[in-house]
Formats: sequence, C-alpha cells, structure tokens
Amino acid sequence: MKSKVILTIIDGCRPDGLAQANTPNIDSLWQNGSYSWTAQTVMPSVTLPVHNSMFRGISPQKHGVGADNIYKESASAFPSMIDLAYNAGLHTAMFYSWGQLRDLASPGKLRQSYLREAIYGQDNDTHIAEVAADYIVANQPDLTVLYLGDVDIFGHLSGWMSPDYIRAIEANDRAIGHVIKTLTDAGLRDQYTILVLSDHGGHENSHGTEMLEDMTIIWMLNGMVIKRNHVIQTPVGVRDTAATILHLLDLPRPEVWEGQPVYDAFTG
Repeated sequence: MKSKVILTIIDGCRPDGLAQANTPNIDSLWQNGSYSWTAQTVMPSVTLPVHNSMFRGISPQKHGVGADNIYKESASAFPSMIDLAYNAGLHTAMFYSWGQLRDLASPGKLRQSYLREAIYGQDNDTHIAEVAADYIVANQPDLTVLYLGDVDIFGHLSGWMSPDYIRAIEANDRAIGHVIKTLTDAGLRDQYTILVLSDHGGHENSHGTEMLEDMTIIWMLNGMVIKRNHVIQTPVGVRDTAATILHLLDLPRPEVWEGQPVYDAFTG
C-alpha cells in the first residue's frame, strides 16, 4: 500500500469551474483515478483555517484558526501531517506562493521549503510547479505539497466563474501537466500517488460563507493503489485529506484527528 504522495492544492477551484475549463491533464487524473465533485470544506471557508483543517485533520473550532493572516498557538496542539511524516523519517517538501502557509509545518520539519510570494494578476503557479518538478525528480521526496494560488487570486480580482478565473484553472492544468510529464520522463510516475483538491470555492469576488458555491470542493486521487474511473461513494471532507495521505504513507492516524482515510478510493 505504501506510496509516495504529491498533494496538489488549487486554491479556490470550484468543481463547476473545473468542468468549464479545458483541463486535459487534470481530466486524465480523475478519469483514471477516484474522485468526488461533492466534497465539502469547513467553515469558515477561508484559506488559512481550511488548510489547518486539511493538514491537521480537525475542525477550525478545535485548532482555533478562524481567519487568514492570524497564527494561533492552539493549532500546534494538533499534529500536522508534515510533522508526522518527518518524524517517521520521511522526506518532506513544500512549494508555495503564500507565506502564511509556513505554519502548517513546525520549524525544521520540512527538508525543502520553497516560497515565492505571489504577485497579483500574474502567472505565479507555473514557476512554482517547475521548481517542484525539478526537485521531485532530483530528490524523490516521500511527501510533497504543491500549493497553487492563482485561481483564488483571479476569483478575487475578476470574479468566480469569470473568463479570467477559468483561464487561471487552465494555466494550473498546464502546470500540473508539467509535473506529471517530468515525473513520467524520469520513470518516477508510478512511485507517486497524486491527490488534487481545492480548499474552498467562491462566489462573486469572495468566499467564506456556507453557500454551496463556497463549500463544495474538488477532490481526486490518482495512483497505482487507487481505483480507476471511480466516483467515490462515501462522503468526503477536507479533514479526510491528511488521514488519506498518512494511509498512503503507511503511517498511523492520530486519535485526535476527526478525518478518516477515504478507503473507497483504494483498490484491494
């Protein structure tokens, strides 16, 4: 069962936005993997609270992070999947364009941490993906986090479901395609399970409410131990992400976590 993992986060990507965009690389992942178009995030449906729930397997009400740009010491009481992987002797790496995400790992728990802050209105994610792809091939980390933030940025600038928003999704698809091709060319693709999800959706120029447009996220798995062309039958929540990744890494899930592995996605 053990597999290396690439967690790819497309900030702010709605399932219906993905459906409208031309995304051959992401389409190949879900069509040859397991997926849910009804997965749900947590409230508040805002990036930093959601990411803490995604990495720590618990609700914002427990970890205490209720808004962006606010660090809460209370979150560190619940182990991050990055910390757990590192403590088990695994190679961890993270590539991202938003500095607030640094608190998802305790100091010293990332073998590689690459941050280049995003510039609003530009393509930031292509560079992040290129750096990540080169590092993965050269070092073959066990757990890689790839954060792509441009879709959310263009949602705020131009509106969710706007032409700019859809084009940002398509640019992310090309970035993900570059990672997949780089792995394939190096003969490493079969070593990795790729989990692609969004943290939240959005409406008009914002998010953070309980509206379905804000709460419904994409969630998909693709890899050698994953069912092919399979609609996940069980409910999926963003808190299940960390538990699913630990299952792939063959590590035990902390009892304090609320999330569970999405077993329905796995073969055998």
